[in-house]
Amino acid sequence: MRKLFIGILLLFFFVSCSWNSSRKKDVANKTNKLEYQLMAENTNKMKKIFFVLPSPIETSLLMNKTGVVFQEELLNSTDKLAGYSTSTSRAIALGVYCADLSYSGLNEQYQTSIEYLNVARNLAESLGILKAVNPEKIKMLEDNLTNKELIIEVISEIYMESHDQLREQERYMLASLMLIGGWIESLYLATQSVQPNEVRHQILIERILDQHLSLESVKAVLSENQSNPIIEPIYKDLLALERLFKKSIKSKNEELDFYDKINLVGFEQLILKVNDIRDYLVD
Repeated sequence: MRKLFIGILLLFFFVSCSWNSSRKKDVANKTNKLEYQLMAENTNKMKKIFFVLPSPIETSLLMNKTGVVFQEELLNSTDKLAGYSTSTSRAIALGVYCADLSYSGLNEQYQTSIEYLNVARNLAESLGILKAVNPEKIKMLEDNLTNKELIIEVISEIYMESHDQLREQERYMLASLMLIGGWIESLYLATQSVQPNEVRHQILIERILDQHLSLESVKAVLSENQSNPIIEPIYKDLLALERLFKKSIKSKNEELDFYDKINLVGFEQLILKVNDIRDYLVD
């Protein structure tokens, strides 16, 4: 009887261990599956924001075609570089300086471009994304400062490679902040360059207001982290910016006259808000 009792205990022990082991494997599999799903969701969101947001190059090209005058004082000073001591501030600054690099390069400010190129390289290295800058292309650019096609190629490579490497390292928030930094700086440069009552600037104003579509994607990426102390103030500012976009657009009917589509009072308020957000990001 005693042997039978011991046998039953042993059997129960082994079955229990087997069940626990199986349960742990199931939990581990579910956890791994959940982590994979979250990673896939983050990647998809990052792809969405990356392809919806115009790159700094696109905005600078549009400004260049519109004929707005280059204003060096609009650039974020390179003297601020040392003050960006956290990974989040560096990610934002990298986006900002990429926009400034595009703006100066496409306006044939070649020495300024090299200065901002070195700042972008410094930030990329401090974020651990060394592949973002190809040394051979930097040297090639330094030897061919007037080559606009090469300038566009190098700037685009820095911007895209930096984003891709942050995403591949699963540093999704930093990748988001970098894109937002570049987008806000481009928006800032554009809004500070237009004169609302200047007829030849009307196309650029309309393209600026088209950015309300991009804002939806930015909000979608940040909304899940809006309680984060870094994200929260940016998210609130973007909500305020969204309201001003809506106020600035009276109608989306392309057949209407410019002044029947655009509320210039709202647009001037939007310019001020973009300036406030930009100051918050770079200071």
